[in-house]
Amino acid sequence: MRTPRAALLAGLSLLVLPPWALGQDSNYWTNQYGSRATLLGGAVIGSVLDLSGTYYNPGGLALIEKPRTLLAANVFQYPRVTLAGTPPGSVPWYRYNPGPAPTLLAGTIRFRGLRRHLFAYSYVARQRVNLGVSSSATGHQDVLPDLPGPEDFVTQFKLDEKLSESWFGLSWSYKISPHVGVGITQYVAVRSHRATAEALAEALSGGGRLAVAIGERQYWYMHVRALWKVGLACAFRDVTVGLTLTSPSLAIYGRGTSGLDSTLAGLDTDGDGVADDRLTAEYQDHLPVTYQTPFSVAAGISFPIRKVRFYGGTEWFGRVRPYRVVKGRPFTSQSTGEAVSLDVTQELKAVLNWGAGLEWSYSPRFKGYASYTTDYSARKPGTLTNIALTDWDIRHLITGGEFMIKKVSLTVGIGYSFGGRRIGGRPEILARSGFDGIWDPFASLKFRYNCYKLVVGFAI
Repeated sequence: MRTPRAALLAGLSLLVLPPWALGQDSNYWTNQYGSRATLLGGAVIGSVLDLSGTYYNPGGLALIEKPRTLLAANVFQYPRVTLAGTPPGSVPWYRYNPGPAPTLLAGTIRFRGLRRHLFAYSYVARQRVNLGVSSSATGHQDVLPDLPGPEDFVTQFKLDEKLSESWFGLSWSYKISPHVGVGITQYVAVRSHRATAEALAEALSGGGRLAVAIGERQYWYMHVRALWKVGLACAFRDVTVGLTLTSPSLAIYGRGTSGLDSTLAGLDTDGDGVADDRLTAEYQDHLPVTYQTPFSVAAGISFPIRKVRFYGGTEWFGRVRPYRVVKGRPFTSQSTGEAVSLDVTQELKAVLNWGAGLEWSYSPRFKGYASYTTDYSARKPGTLTNIALTDWDIRHLITGGEFMIKKVSLTVGIGYSFGGRRIGGRPEILARSGFDGIWDPFASLKFRYNCYKLVVGFAI
């Protein structure tokens, strides 16, 4: 009965997987907001451009000479997450969702007698993710070196994620002097996040014995929180500079669910000739939830170089220490009697991102733009976190132009983002003793991320 150990060869490592996140849960600069700010890669923290300042630097709002009453920018994107390093003969499946990327809408509010003050409202679609990947394979090979002859096997690996986060903001900005402004934006953020990881493995030994391994891990949570952006902006004749502080989040409300299912059948784990069938499963609802974000400091500058204007920006994000996002209740495995946790956890390291953009003027009615920005992952290597496993570092390239048509500013552009990662250092939820050396068909699995973007924006 030892041969049925091959039944677990493909799926065992995945049965201990925590929930997965396929979006940019550990990346902060994936999305940019506003027409020109998007073309400049978000390197506008030290610039006074338009109402994108509600997000990038509210201190600069009061320095805008003629703020437009409405700002809108749409980024139509084609994100793709694919798998490499899958077993020979695998059939991959990917779900793509071409469509609008997170966007920004903003407007101003004026009060009589408050000439130095500017008030604004804004809506930021901070994150929108709807991705899925899977890989299925059948094969016939010797997967256990210590046993003669090949085994028939079936494997399936599937990840799904849906994430939505929206920020609703009110901004106040005050002109201290003709060249200096301060401001603050109060945001209320609403976040909904769902993810599922599934794995299936089946093996048929030469003796006709069938063994099966099934694993699933899932979570969902909704959370409401508050945060603040405080900004200082200075706009001189040629040079503009800015500084922005973003507060950690203050929890308002949250609830969630968490669950797992790990089933093994026909597997002899101790070599005594008897199958050690196991079942460990639990699903829980109405669980307490919190979601934390780090303190960050951003700085930027812009200045002319002959006929070209340079924009530069950088932002440091602090560390988020380990904490529980969804606080599950421990339960006892139906088979082993061991205590199993349903917690969904998070931990992020400190990161520093930077970006640079160029603006050049062809005529009073047309300007060109190009930018490059980094988007480093905040996931800490070797961490026990199980909500942000995307440790890819993303690079963003974008170019485009701004056209003035009467009183309307039209912005168009194209962009490309790319990054990748290798699955590794997977934290354990269930004990894996006795399975070292068993072939893992997903050991060399690698995610590849890229995204094509079309930018269309306007301001009135």
